[in-house]
Amino acid sequence: MALPGGQSSAQPNPLPPPPVPPAADRRPEYTRADMARALEGREFSQLTGAVEEKLGKKLTTPDVAILLGLYDQLGLPADVIFLLVGFCAERTVQRYGEGRKPTMRQIEKEGYTWARLGLMTQESAAAYIRKYQHSREALPRMMRLLRLGDRPPAPSEEKYLLAWAGMGFADEVVERAYDKTMLKCKELKWPYMNKILCSWHEKGLHTLEEVNAGDRPGRSPAPRRDAGQSAREDMARMEKYLQQLRREKEAE
Repeated sequence: MALPGGQSSAQPNPLPPPPVPPAADRRPEYTRADMARALEGREFSQLTGAVEEKLGKKLTTPDVAILLGLYDQLGLPADVIFLLVGFCAERTVQRYGEGRKPTMRQIEKEGYTWARLGLMTQESAAAYIRKYQHSREALPRMMRLLRLGDRPPAPSEEKYLLAWAGMGFADEVVERAYDKTMLKCKELKWPYMNKILCSWHEKGLHTLEEVNAGDRPGRSPAPRRDAGQSAREDMARMEKYLQQLRREKEAE
């Protein structure tokens, strides 16, 4: 079932996906009467039907309560919620294979993430989805960079990889962070490698040249001379200069 409003062609700057989505907050306790009143509204009724069609099932009362929380408490527009459901459905298929569907709890959790990121319009939500898919396309390549073969990443691994891909590192930089991790830990420690890459990202180091130039150990500062030593050196230079003047005068 189509929702009102078409997809806009505007393309604002995409928002990076968060490394770890936050847990959903507590939603209001909706009564059956609350949900019945909401379903009397044309927009929420259409949204409910569209979500049921997308998920291939009839929404239960708790499911409708979750959907109403996204719509009423968070204030996500109906068209944005429909994009949210489609995004979660596609992500579930990518992770677990055809035939798998997200639960409404999973959709709710992602919905709170979208609300915190300010994805309140079709344009901003579509930009987020494009950014996510672009980062996801890099996952097989990044798995190979980390010597993990062609297997799909586990969900916890995927969170790290998506975050790193969203930071915009060159492949050589990821390999450098991997090498540093292996030298230090003797195995791939995801939190340790994440700490390295986040540090470089905060410093604006995303290419190997930038890392080589900006991640060198600092040079030890030259020892400070005290004021007395500086004055003695100045006096010695002055005495030497006066002696030179005397010799030149005697030679005249």
